[in-house]
Amino acid sequence: MIIGTAGHVDHGKTELIKALTGIDTDRLKEEKERGISIDIGFAPFLLPGGQLAGVVDVPGHEKFIHNMLAGVGGIDLVLMVIDATEGVMPQTREHLDILELLRIKKGLLVITKIDLVDEEWLEMVVEEVKESLTGTFLSGVPIHLVSSVTKKGIKELKEDIARLAGSVLARDKDAPLRIPVDRAFSVAGFGTVITGTVLSGMVRTGEMVEVIPLGREFRVRGIQVHGDAVEEAFAGQRAALNLAGLEKRVVLRGSVAAAPGYFHPTRFLDVKLTLLSSASKPLVNMSPVHFYLGTARVVARLLLLGCEELAPGKESFVQCRLDKPLVAQRGDRFIIRSYSPMVTIGGGIILDEHPPRHKRFKSGVLEKLEDLQKEDPLPFILQKLNESQGAALPELAQLIKMGTLQLKDLLERAQKEEKVTLIGDFYVTVDSRERWEAALLKELERFHQAKPLWPGMQKAHLGGVLPRKLAGRTYDALLEHLKDKGLVDLRGELISRKDFSPSPTGGQEKKMEEMLRIFKKEGLNPPSLKDLWLSLGLKKEEGESFLEYLVHKGFLFRISEEIFLHSDPYFRCLEVLKEHFRANRSISLAQYRDLLQSSRKYAQALLEHFDSCKYTRRLGDERVAWKLP
Repeated sequence: MIIGTAGHVDHGKTELIKALTGIDTDRLKEEKERGISIDIGFAPFLLPGGQLAGVVDVPGHEKFIHNMLAGVGGIDLVLMVIDATEGVMPQTREHLDILELLRIKKGLLVITKIDLVDEEWLEMVVEEVKESLTGTFLSGVPIHLVSSVTKKGIKELKEDIARLAGSVLARDKDAPLRIPVDRAFSVAGFGTVITGTVLSGMVRTGEMVEVIPLGREFRVRGIQVHGDAVEEAFAGQRAALNLAGLEKRVVLRGSVAAAPGYFHPTRFLDVKLTLLSSASKPLVNMSPVHFYLGTARVVARLLLLGCEELAPGKESFVQCRLDKPLVAQRGDRFIIRSYSPMVTIGGGIILDEHPPRHKRFKSGVLEKLEDLQKEDPLPFILQKLNESQGAALPELAQLIKMGTLQLKDLLERAQKEEKVTLIGDFYVTVDSRERWEAALLKELERFHQAKPLWPGMQKAHLGGVLPRKLAGRTYDALLEHLKDKGLVDLRGELISRKDFSPSPTGGQEKKMEEMLRIFKKEGLNPPSLKDLWLSLGLKKEEGESFLEYLVHKGFLFRISEEIFLHSDPYFRCLEVLKEHFRANRSISLAQYRDLLQSSRKYAQALLEHFDSCKYTRRLGDERVAWKLP
C-alpha cells in the first residue's frame, strides 16, 4: 500500500511522516536550508500488525504543485494535513481538488501542531475543517489531532492507518508491469537506478523491462523495496530498479518502465474531462493547458468533441492533443492546469489512449465514448477488437494492456453474451464475423454468376475480400464455420456456394464435346490454348470456363497454366511412370521423355505436375516415387 500526504506548505507534512516512520523525507540540500519540501520524498512505514507500506511526502508550496502531482498519482490512501494554527489554506483546497479529480477513495484528516494552540482555538479549527470538506470524499472521515513534536495522537493515527490498510484493494499483479519513473540517479559501481510506484504487474531480477518513450529494453540487475534488496517487486510497492546499460541522462521523470511490448507512447488521448466549478472562466476549443498524468507533464490542446465551450462545473468528451508523447492507459486519471497563470482547473479519466483523430460533433464518435466511459472494460475490448479486426489472446492482451487471465474471463463472458466469437485461436466480434461471412458469400455469388461453368472459386482469390491479417488458420476456420452452417462446399483449393453445380447449355455442351475430341486426338501434343480458341471460334474467357468445367468433371487434366491433357493420355503417362518405378528407384527427365516418346517440354511439365501431386519427389536431377496412386 502507498500512503501519500497532501496539504498547504509548512503545515507539517514532512514532520508528521518523520514522527510516523522515523525518517526525514527531505533529502535535498535546498530543502534543508529553506525548511520546506521542494520535491517528493519517500519512506517505508511499518504499520501496527506488521504490514510494510510506502509513504510519499509531497511538497505543499504552490510553486511545486508539478512535483506534488508527480507523487500523488499512485497513492492508495491520503493523509490530508492541516496546520492547527492556520486552518484550511489555498493549497489545502487545491490539493483537495486534485485528490477528488484523481478519485482517491480513502483518506484521513490530520490536524498538526496542536501543541501550539489552545482547546478553544482547536475546536474552532476542527469545525472549519469539517465545513470545508463537506461533500468531498473526506467528509465524515476520522480527524486526528496530533503533535509531531510531543508525539501526541501519533499512536492512534498509526492504528487508524493500519485499520484502513486492511480495506485497500490489492493492485493487479497479473497485469503488465508499469512503473512511472519519479527519480533516476547514478550509484557508483552499479550504474543507473530508477524509482517509482509499481502501478501494475511485477518485476524480477534478471528480467527485461522497456523504458518508454526511450523505446529500449534493459536487464534488471537489482531491485530494492524500501531500501532492502529483493528478488521481485509487485503492484502496490515502491521499488528501485538498477537497470544494466541505462544512462541517467536519457531517462527523465515521466518516463515509464514497463513490460516489453505492451505500452507505446501516444500524442492523442480520448478523455472525459471535468472542469472545476472554481475555474475562473469557460474552456474554449483547442485551449492549451498543462496536462499531468502519473509522473509526466506535457502541454495539451483540448479538442471539445461535443460542445462549443465547457463551462465551470461541467463535463465533456475531449480529445487531448499532446506536444510530447507519453504513456497512458484506459482508466488513468489526469489533472489539467491553466496555461497561465498555472492553476488547477480540472481533470478526468482516459477512455482511449490510442484513438484516431476526431472531428467535432460526430454522433458516432460520441456514442463510442459513451460506451467507453462505463466502468465495465468489455465495451473497450469490443471496440479494440473491431479496430484491430480480431486478435489472438496474447496480441489482444498487449493491445488492452491487461493480464491474460482477467482478459480471458472477460472474453468468455462476451462469448456467452454472443458479442465475441473464437475463430480458431482468433477472437473477433460477432458483428465482424457476420460482416466477413456476408462478404465471402456475396463474392462467391458474384463469381458464380460471372463464371457459371467454373466449379468454384480459388480459395486464395476469395480470401482477398477479407482483411489481410485474416490469413492462414483464421481464414480456414472461418470457411469451416461457413461449411458447418451449410453455406459453402470446400473441395481442396476450390470453394463454391453450397449445392452449386455448373450446368452448361446444350450449345455449350456441343462445343465442349468438340474440345474434348481435339484433345483426345492430339494426345501428348495438345494444341496451344490460343490455337484452340481460334479453331473453335471461342473467346478466351468462354474457352477458359469450358476448360475449368472439363477439368472439374475429370475429362481433362491441368498439367500447367498452359498445358491440358485428355484423361486417356494422362493416365497412360501415369501408368508409364508407375511401370518404371516397379523396376527402378529413380527416373530422369531424359528417361521419361524417351519412355513417352514425347518432347522434353511435355515430359518436364508432366514430371513437375506429378511433383505437385506428391506422386514423385525431385532429388537433384532425378525423381523418386513418393505417394504414387
